Amino acid sequence: MTQNKKTDEESPRAGPSRPARLLDVARLAKVSRATAARALGGYGLVTEETRERVAAAARTLNYRLNEAARAMRAGRTQVIGVVLADISNSFFASAARAIIDTCASLGYQTLIVNTDDDLKTEIEAVQTLMEKRVAGMIVVPSSPDHNEHLQKAGAGEGRMVLLDRRIADIPVSAVTTDDRGGAREAVELFIARRHTRIGLVVLTAAATSHRQSEPRGAVSSARDRVLGAREALAAAGLDLPKDWLRYTPNNPQMIIDAATSILSADPRPTAILATCEEIAIGVLAACRALNLAVGRDVALISFDESPWSGALTPAISVVQRPIHEMGRAAVNLLVRQIQGGEAGRDVEMPTILIDRESVFDLAP
Repeated sequence: MTQNKKTDEESPRAGPSRPARLLDVARLAKVSRATAARALGGYGLVTEETRERVAAAARTLNYRLNEAARAMRAGRTQVIGVVLADISNSFFASAARAIIDTCASLGYQTLIVNTDDDLKTEIEAVQTLMEKRVAGMIVVPSSPDHNEHLQKAGAGEGRMVLLDRRIADIPVSAVTTDDRGGAREAVELFIARRHTRIGLVVLTAAATSHRQSEPRGAVSSARDRVLGAREALAAAGLDLPKDWLRYTPNNPQMIIDAATSILSADPRPTAILATCEEIAIGVLAACRALNLAVGRDVALISFDESPWSGALTPAISVVQRPIHEMGRAAVNLLVRQIQGGEAGRDVEMPTILIDRESVFDLAP
């Protein structure tokens, strides 16, 4: 007589070699896999008797519900996608920490993608997050012009908040800072210390090499900082000659070259506004190469407080932005949308100018 043995695929009980599966639970409870999924997932129509039978089978088999798979079947997850421009930058690293902590406090996990401010990478990242059915996205956009992927992701059931940068023509909330006012205040401090030759080095992914004119596709934060600087100069009757302005991509050597070009001009600026920490580092390197001392020969202000900016000698003056508050605000705006509320208005937070030893008084 031949004795048939059930294989692992047929057996309702998991063997020692693998954990129990949903299929095992369904067979032990004598229901379909779809019914078992609805009973354990808490969605769809399932009788109370069936729900209890499936739960008992799950306990018998020590079955652990796969929350991610359940969320995918239900069409939602408890995950927020975050698309950042440059995670190596201390501003975005701190923003990421604030977003992670705030999401966790509200019961959400985070999935973070770094784009290096590359549009193609950003498009792929947004598409991937959509396919994973994240509950919503917080995005630092790399372009003000090419945003079809963001419009698609933010339409319908999509939920999205922009961080650090605005895009004028899509109906998505943005959390930013008053970069225009911050740059204006920084240049006003230079002028108050009797600096009249003031240069500006601007980081923008839209540039492919350092250049004197604004490249097409510069993001809103970069444009606002240049505009604020120009406003302060114009109010004081001063100009910003082309020789004292450079736009540069985030490439260390190109940044140094841009700063060196400005500081080698004749006459050269006595003060430099750096639009981010990478630019500030490049200015410091250029000054060293040209035997110029920051705080004595060149006054320097940088956007964003870095871990090192207050520890140098001289300490670097900065336009400080409320990074943690921005991250928290972005999450709160997004979660309100996820929970059925309307998209909130844009949030623009103030900056604070921290005056340190790098801005000296230029003797008359």
